[in-house]
Amino acid sequence: MEFLIHTAMKRIVITLIILVLVSCRTDNPELLDTADHSATFRLFLKKFKSIELPFVFRYGNFEDSLDFDKMISVDANAGDTLYVEESDVTEIKCYGILKDTSKFFSLIYFYPADSYYPVLVTYDKKGNQIDKVSLIVSGCGGDCGLEYCSETGIINDDLSIVCADTIIWKFSCDSLGEPILDSDSIWVNSKTGRIKDNGKLMMKKEVKLKYRNSSEGVN
Repeated sequence: MEFLIHTAMKRIVITLIILVLVSCRTDNPELLDTADHSATFRLFLKKFKSIELPFVFRYGNFEDSLDFDKMISVDANAGDTLYVEESDVTEIKCYGILKDTSKFFSLIYFYPADSYYPVLVTYDKKGNQIDKVSLIVSGCGGDCGLEYCSETGIINDDLSIVCADTIIWKFSCDSLGEPILDSDSIWVNSKTGRIKDNGKLMMKKEVKLKYRNSSEGVN
């Protein structure tokens, strides 16, 4: 009799332990998902090389030192799509990660266009996107009378951001594509901002200034 009671009690204890373990696992799916998500995010971060500040991008010479074909791309078939929101991600390049903070990560991607351009994205420690901003203003493009265009994006040591496009027009063109006399101009489009302590990217309103090549300013 004592043997039967002991065996029955042992079975009850084992059953209770199993029920407790199952209950703990099913009652806290959020905790498991968070752990899995964090591990996936850590793997994703390994695609970015560590870069020192200031970060300076200048279209026209900076990109010559980059080999985009060898740069790691966002993988649409992996967990990367948890952190990159665009529907077509395969041409987005993983470039660098800024110095770590206690609250968030700052990643720099290169997005495809006529030429690749840098984009800054901040994430919290779990991989949730906080904010995103392009590090150029409007960009360069070919058009009638265009003589020169440059794009500059800078993140300084103090986490301030400066972006500027400089565009020089030798002349403007009419609707038929013919040059308009005495229509040369220089456009400087700029924006400034800062990476805040919480990872938010606070950017001021874009400023557009127009000049004549004679250096006479026009608002």
